[in-house]
Amino acid sequence: MSVVTGTMPVVSHGAVRVRLDVTDVQAGMLLRAAGARRFAWNWAVAKIKANADQWTAEATYGLERADRVRPLSFFTLAKMWTTEKPDVAPWAGEHSTWTFRYALRDAANAHAAFLAGERRFPRFKSRRRDRSRFTVRDGLALKAGWVRLAKYGWVRISSACPQQAKLRRLLRRGNAVLQHITVTKHSDGRWYATVNFTREARTPAAQRTAPAGPVVGVDRGVKTAAVVADANGQMVAELPASRALRDRLRHVRHLQRSVSRAQKGSANRHKAVARLGRAHARAAAVRADALHAFTARLAREHAVVVVETLATKNLMANRALAAAIGDQGWAELARQLQYKTARHGGQLIVADRWFASSKTCSSCGAVKLKLTLAERSYRCDACGLICDRDTNAAANLAAWGEHTLGTCPCVIQAGDRHPGGPSAGASRHACGGWVSGPAVSAGPVLPGEAGTSRPRVSVA
Repeated sequence: MSVVTGTMPVVSHGAVRVRLDVTDVQAGMLLRAAGARRFAWNWAVAKIKANADQWTAEATYGLERADRVRPLSFFTLAKMWTTEKPDVAPWAGEHSTWTFRYALRDAANAHAAFLAGERRFPRFKSRRRDRSRFTVRDGLALKAGWVRLAKYGWVRISSACPQQAKLRRLLRRGNAVLQHITVTKHSDGRWYATVNFTREARTPAAQRTAPAGPVVGVDRGVKTAAVVADANGQMVAELPASRALRDRLRHVRHLQRSVSRAQKGSANRHKAVARLGRAHARAAAVRADALHAFTARLAREHAVVVVETLATKNLMANRALAAAIGDQGWAELARQLQYKTARHGGQLIVADRWFASSKTCSSCGAVKLKLTLAERSYRCDACGLICDRDTNAAANLAAWGEHTLGTCPCVIQAGDRHPGGPSAGASRHACGGWVSGPAVSAGPVLPGEAGTSRPRVSVA
């Protein structure tokens, strides 16, 4: 008897977001579904809070941890919901079962994150402050111009796009399976559906051919949103600074004043809030479009992309730069690079927060003690290099990535980036100063200083 062996198919996950064109009746139906999801969340949070209060009370009785009540898991909450649903929610049959299950799961995950010290205790959601959304995973279907949701029927899609057509072809051929659909009402007042699916990957991620481009570093800034350069200091790409919100700031302030003048709870205030939300949504769409085009190009052309960890919260404390920093979308750029590089067979490397990319010379590796934000050109006192500070930082990040991957020489001659060069002198590392003395505690950073890097002691 012969045995046929084979490898398990590799499944990849994907999502397509579409804008819905809903009628007034459908809008009311979707709002009720979002309210059902919020009701289940609040019910679960009440159960979790009562359980936590009981745990605290048992601690005062002197009971050991092993003898106290256990935290409520999703499965426990689901069983309790099934038992109490006829009494607490007799109308639940109007909605999909998954609308409630996903709400219970989210509440259980939020509590688990609180116990792990990652976030605060889950709170109750208000109808006016919570974003209207819900998730279903049964009765799903997709056809040209329409999407179907269980219990809610067919809903028209506002406009077609190539991603929708590609997904429909995969579904017809049996190469993709719809997993769940999340329906959300955004701040612009429109409804969107995020269609999540799985498909069998043609080539496993480990066997994909990575792009042929060199290792590049991405330095994010304010004057220029992002500068991309290789380890040799050659600038590869540049993303101009985003002014998506600042160009609309006068109009946004006018709309905000209209909201403030309207009486709370009135219809005029709801209309003013909707106008303000549409203005912010347009700015976010302009910013996202530029980021998607930029990150897609990087992921297609370069196998390894290096970014640095930024303490954005600390940087936003600067009132003079907070608006400009918030308008760039630094976190969104890194998030897009993470999944797009993996999709194209590449890799995203995140440099340590304390790596002095801006203060390090990309030619000889010397580290400056001070570099103010006003200095837009980097001038090295050791080797005399003069270059744009953003390009210098991006080149250092690229060299850091090469060192991390083990594809660069670790010790070179001072003043030359390649071994065996004409320069002679003491050994120095040009990949950011790894061959250096032990790092000392970071001292106070003066106003106007670039970054919060730890001071380093060079061996040369």
